[in-house]
Amino acid sequence: MRHIVERLFLKRLLTIIVIFSTFASGTVFAREYDAFGPISLRTQNPVYLQSLGLTPTRAEVVPEGTFELRLDSAYSNIFERERNANAFLDLDMELLRMSLHTMYGLTDDFEIGIEIPLMHFNGGFLDSFIQSYHKFFGFPNGGRDQVPNNQFDYFLNQGGRQRFRYPSADLGLGDIVLHVKHQLTGQDSDWPALSIFAEFKFPTGRRCRGFGSGAFDFGFGTALEASYKRIHGHFNAAYYVLGGNAYYEDLMRSEMFSYMIAGEVSLLPNWSVIVQLNGSTPLLQGTGLDQWDGVPLDLVIGFRGEERNLINNTDLIWQFGFSEDVTSRGPSVDFTVFFSIGLRFDAFGRTRPVGDWLALKP
Repeated sequence: MRHIVERLFLKRLLTIIVIFSTFASGTVFAREYDAFGPISLRTQNPVYLQSLGLTPTRAEVVPEGTFELRLDSAYSNIFERERNANAFLDLDMELLRMSLHTMYGLTDDFEIGIEIPLMHFNGGFLDSFIQSYHKFFGFPNGGRDQVPNNQFDYFLNQGGRQRFRYPSADLGLGDIVLHVKHQLTGQDSDWPALSIFAEFKFPTGRRCRGFGSGAFDFGFGTALEASYKRIHGHFNAAYYVLGGNAYYEDLMRSEMFSYMIAGEVSLLPNWSVIVQLNGSTPLLQGTGLDQWDGVPLDLVIGFRGEERNLINNTDLIWQFGFSEDVTSRGPSVDFTVFFSIGLRFDAFGRTRPVGDWLALKP
């Protein structure tokens, strides 16, 4: 029943998007539509967040001499509770994750950046609302009605012993990530935009509080972006080598492949709607529990846009949306609300065509 309702909901949403965008296109020339996506939301399972993972990114880099500062905020209601003869997993919480992203264009085709994440988790307040939401749409509660609302649990028992039990936590620093991105081609009549990137994670978050893995991680990947009039497509693929976590290293894989695919429709020249799938191969193993060993897959629906030259040649960047697990099985969390806001400006006060990679080439 849940899958039928989700398909009907997505079908109706896409119909509305097509009708609205067709109406809007009558007043604006196609060349005025730029791509803004994808939505920069990664899988919000708290165990996955301890390791390096794919944060969806554009193929285009920020222009030379330009800073982009962005604050991403994701709030998730999580209930992943499953047991068998070998293991018992209980993730019952609400999680706030905020990430400060800073990017700088070293050259017209090379970007560097840093992500500084902060996390907070406790029992929250949305359990009653989520149960009512599930009941209204006929979605399964997955056992939510068998435990008290707004309680906090974050533990795994396996093989007759407790592998970890994290306490609720006030806002704390996670593992900092550095990234570099090199753009190989820009969008023109012959080629889509294509870039390669690499990421490095440092163990700055406290492992005993669940803020990090306590190990270094490394990853590299590619980003592809293509447009036709008001329609834009985005694709990311990345491979990660993970340092593990001493609490459950034997239950964790040392490598992971992640991907993102998104379709974007420009509704107006300065904002668009995005439907996106985020997924990866399993990060975890060895328990026989779907919520631990399974494949994460998230459906993300959101809006993203920019207000160019809002104040003194400074651009305002914004995005918001929500994420749902595609199936009721697996480590993807139930529901996430996402909001992001940022600024882009030239460090030397110059005015330049932001996002137009070809115009910046000599």
